[in-house]
Amino acid sequence: MDVWAAAACLYNMLTGTYPRNFTGNDVFLAVLMNDPVPIRERDASIPQKLAEVIDLGLVEKPEIYFKNAVEFKKALLNH
Repeated sequence: MDVWAAAACLYNMLTGTYPRNFTGNDVFLAVLMNDPVPIRERDASIPQKLAEVIDLGLVEKPEIYFKNAVEFKKALLNH
């Protein structure tokens, strides 16, 4: 989950919002039921390639996209 947390921090720093929409009283249910909102839906001014990497860093279903932090770092540096 280190990659997911890093991607979520970048998402929050760039948009000022959390990756998921939290509605209702049960935040745990919201985490289980709601997928992350693509970052450019929150802020269209974020460069497309950076947005793609951040969005991929938040992928956890059907499996985690980046298997480790090194892969995520390389993707960020290359985009």
